[in-house]
Amino acid sequence: MKIVFAKLRIGAVPLILSIALILTGILSVRSINNLEGDARVINYTGIIRGATQRLIKKELAHVQDDSLIAHLDDILTGLSNGSAELNLIRLESEEYQSLLVEMKKDWSDIKVEIMSYRDGSSGDKLFEMSEDYFNLADQLVMAAEVYTDKIVQDARNLLFYINIVFILMAGLCTVFAFCQDKRRRRLIEVENENKLKNEQLSKRLQELLVPINEITELMYISDIDTYDLLFVNEAGKKTFNINDEEHLKCYKVLQGFDSPCSFCQNSILKKDENYTWEHTNPITKRHYLLKDRLMEWEGRTARMEIAFDITEATNEKIELESRLKRDNVLVECIRELYRNHETLDATNYVLEQVGNLFLAERAYIFLFHGDNLSNIAEWCKEGIIPQIDNLQDLPQSDFAMWLNVFQKRGNVVIHDIEDLKLTMEFEYEILLQQKIKRLVMVPLERNGKLDGCIGLDNPSINLTENAATFLETLSYFIMIAMHRNENEEVLYRLSYLDTLTSFYNRNRYIHDIDNLVGEKNSIGVVYLDVNGLKEINDNLGHDSGDELLKACAKIIQNSFEIGSYYRIGGDEFVIICIDISENEFNEKVQKLRNNFMNDECKAAIGSKWEENCENIQFIIKTADELMYADKKEFYHNHRATGRYRHNTDVLEDSDRLKEKNI
Repeated sequence: MKIVFAKLRIGAVPLILSIALILTGILSVRSINNLEGDARVINYTGIIRGATQRLIKKELAHVQDDSLIAHLDDILTGLSNGSAELNLIRLESEEYQSLLVEMKKDWSDIKVEIMSYRDGSSGDKLFEMSEDYFNLADQLVMAAEVYTDKIVQDARNLLFYINIVFILMAGLCTVFAFCQDKRRRRLIEVENENKLKNEQLSKRLQELLVPINEITELMYISDIDTYDLLFVNEAGKKTFNINDEEHLKCYKVLQGFDSPCSFCQNSILKKDENYTWEHTNPITKRHYLLKDRLMEWEGRTARMEIAFDITEATNEKIELESRLKRDNVLVECIRELYRNHETLDATNYVLEQVGNLFLAERAYIFLFHGDNLSNIAEWCKEGIIPQIDNLQDLPQSDFAMWLNVFQKRGNVVIHDIEDLKLTMEFEYEILLQQKIKRLVMVPLERNGKLDGCIGLDNPSINLTENAATFLETLSYFIMIAMHRNENEEVLYRLSYLDTLTSFYNRNRYIHDIDNLVGEKNSIGVVYLDVNGLKEINDNLGHDSGDELLKACAKIIQNSFEIGSYYRIGGDEFVIICIDISENEFNEKVQKLRNNFMNDECKAAIGSKWEENCENIQFIIKTADELMYADKKEFYHNHRATGRYRHNTDVLEDSDRLKEKNI
């Protein structure tokens, strides 16, 4: 056998060189043939360019040459498909064939234009088309030349690489024999060295395992292909109750699974790199920081993992994040309570934020009124049926046990309503009907007295205690906001409402008039003055005068169902109607007059309607003047009655009338 190999090594070099010579000769002949075909293609492509120009010149000189046209058709067909007659090959170039298709299309257009020119049309278009065709032919020649250059370059490179390959093969065959002997000697040396190294590594491994088994962190090594546990330190064995049994699977022993973990990191581990991640172990219920690394263990690719227990630190981090989130929600709720002066809107927003924060199904506020309590605001999670309509005017006595807790400034925290089944049957039934399993309620106090409560239904079981503390803080700001809004309502009534008639007062009248200046809406204004108020006040007392004014206000409201009512003086009223038609306004004015005519309360009335509010002051002045005219007529008709004599004298004095009108 050695003799055979020796003969092969001797004859290998001449054989390789002979094969190389034959192969390069065949490739050379083939390349020359291809170049000849490519050269003819380039030549005929150039012929098309020149012949087409010559044809166009003839046609423009009115010399027809149909044979040249037919010849050009044959050349284009030969270039496109190959032609035995013209000894043309088909050039396998996508760019060339694409340009050729475009050129054939343009040639067809040129032939049509030639026929058109022969029939007498202008030659300008034919000349322009010939120029474009010439440029396209240049591109076609260029594409053929580029393709031919590429073919030549490819053939040259191929011959070069073939020669290089065969030369290398010959050289390798020469070197092979020398290397074989040297390799055999080297293998013997390496084998001896490996034996020595294995003995040293085994000794070092035993020394390394001593501190690994003494560390408190969990550490194990597993086969990345079979998931077999190859090593577990003493801390790991103690934690997971592992014995020295062989072929234990890491996913079974360490995670309690029957198949490889879905979160297994084996596929992403890299050599010489640590991979760090976190995981909560389902067996120990502890949270670990894990560091993984690929390594070789007794000739097998393995994964080493060290687990650091960070449960306490993680819990602290989670609690800090939760506290920050609660604080942010609290600040947002306080901001909304401060910004939004609509109590119901603000409380609904706050309840939504709190309900979402503690993953509750329902959040609500109850307030006391008399001996009852009612649900005034409610937020419900999507899919939860609102209960607010069913929780109105509930007797406080039905919840005496909870109210006693609130009176002592305590909170009602129910982790499971089943705990109430025997001791608080009534409350248990109410909660059960509303599908409430858990409950947190905190009292709302006003001036140190119980005024209601805020609560959550079915919050997250892990957030119940935090919810109670949060609601305690929030309740303080809710009551401040409610108290502020109530005070603002009182101030509003004092500032803008007439306490006797509940109409708007002169301040609101001036405010609304300023807002109407320049508006485009239609407007109707009624100016009304109660007749005889002064005499009633003087003769019967101011209480009777007040009753007269209230009766007058009632007539105004019954006559004008729409509009804004103002008492702007002792006996003066104004009605302003926006976006009302003239007919509707006049009907209501007439109704007002009729109602006063049929009542003991009498009033002078002036009215004015306009299409827009641009000149509101003029509209009001006109209504005022009409009112005084009506008043003058009234007192004139009652001149004989001493009750109205004073007013008659005033109205007859035009200067005094103007002064009063001002």
